[in-house]
Amino acid sequence: MGYKNYRLTVIKGFNKGEVFPLEADEIIIGRGEENEIVFNIAEVSRTHAVLTKAEEGFMIKDLGSTNGTYVDKKKIGGKYLLKPGDTVMLGDAIYMTYQADLDPEETLVAPRPEEIPAAEVTAVTPKPAEVPSEPATPTAPRKSRSAEQVLSKPQVTEDKKGKTWLWAGIGCIVVIFFLIVVGLIAFDYLNLYCTPPFDTLLKFLYTCP
Repeated sequence: MGYKNYRLTVIKGFNKGEVFPLEADEIIIGRGEENEIVFNIAEVSRTHAVLTKAEEGFMIKDLGSTNGTYVDKKKIGGKYLLKPGDTVMLGDAIYMTYQADLDPEETLVAPRPEEIPAAEVTAVTPKPAEVPSEPATPTAPRKSRSAEQVLSKPQVTEDKKGKTWLWAGIGCIVVIFFLIVVGLIAFDYLNLYCTPPFDTLLKFLYTCP
């Protein structure tokens, strides 16, 4: 891909908006009036940087300036090949965009499909994907439960419930019996036979003095 009409456009700093066409094979940038590109400000050295024409475009090199030369905020020392779109900085005072136009005469254009000779086009019919046949994995038959197994579980549950109620009834009887015995002992110990209303209720069993 070829380019033409190389130029630097100031996007920030002194002379913002000015465009410098790069037409000579060597272009010196600096503060001195003898330079091809002049920025008459203190931040730019007298001979700050030089642009040299190459086959691929322009290369830039710092000439020992005080504030340095940067491309996309990276300081350069030796020669650096610029690419369209790069930002050239002279210290932090001048920002310039390196630009160029496409050269249609040097741009390679791929031939259209109809320009390719038919003899060079070989049709290839893709084979259908072969899926290896795998034997079906036999499935183990499900075991059928017998009627005895199905009916056994509810019967076991009913037996357990019956035993639970039986023990609960026995426990209640024991507790009631225990309370009656304790009540009789307390009743006799406190001699409540002649205490109303027990003297009236129990007069047929016991005669109070």
